[in-house]
Amino acid sequence: MKTKFITLFMGMLLLFSCHSSQQKPSKLRIGQFMFTDRPVKIIFTKDGESTLQQQLKYTELTDYQSINSGTYTVEVKAENQLLLKKKVGIGNSGVYTLMLYGILQENPTTNEKTSKTKLHEIVEGEEATMPNGNLPQFKILNDEFECGKDEAKIRWVHLAAGVEEISAVATSDKKTVSLSSLTYPKVSKTKALLPLQQKVNWKLKGSKVNVAQEQLAIQSQKLYTCFIMGIEGKYIDSLKVVTGETPKKKF
Repeated sequence: MKTKFITLFMGMLLLFSCHSSQQKPSKLRIGQFMFTDRPVKIIFTKDGESTLQQQLKYTELTDYQSINSGTYTVEVKAENQLLLKKKVGIGNSGVYTLMLYGILQENPTTNEKTSKTKLHEIVEGEEATMPNGNLPQFKILNDEFECGKDEAKIRWVHLAAGVEEISAVATSDKKTVSLSSLTYPKVSKTKALLPLQQKVNWKLKGSKVNVAQEQLAIQSQKLYTCFIMGIEGKYIDSLKVVTGETPKKKF
């Protein structure tokens, strides 16, 4: 009888634990890196109801906000004109970044190719990503990561449409770390960094001149994601860096 009671108790505990984990919301932030001077609205709809709306200007990156798991229809609009529409899945207790990129043209139309493309990416690398003629697109990055106790991780994303291959290097007083060379619109793999002051430089392939630079006070147990994009009037010879921080997830 005692053994049966313990088995029943453990079964109920496991069932409760599984049910609780299914209810944990995820965290999502949104980056508006699509080149345009017009405000862009991002709308998440689930079961016919709008659950999240965000209006952003170029280069803006939001803080993380809670979002329940499930399948959402995501619409991207500029001045009420639909640019993108896609169904995406949000998992349980995840950490994500939705980033918009590309160049918004005059008299834009819905990017049908993007609406049919699988957009989910993983933090340690990515599936093949096509430039799609620099048309507006969006992609969801998985921001969960693993790192040692006394280190951080860094990755970067080439979102400067029309700009050729770029390489990145992080330098501290201790060492220099190569952060990969990317073409648009690729995402680098994560690299470990020491928790020190780090200077990150980006250069065009074959050039010795920096096109972007970022000073980072690296803290351990964090992921740093650097988004590289164009600046109006200085698009080729000077690029902008927007850096987002993600604390390591606590289980």
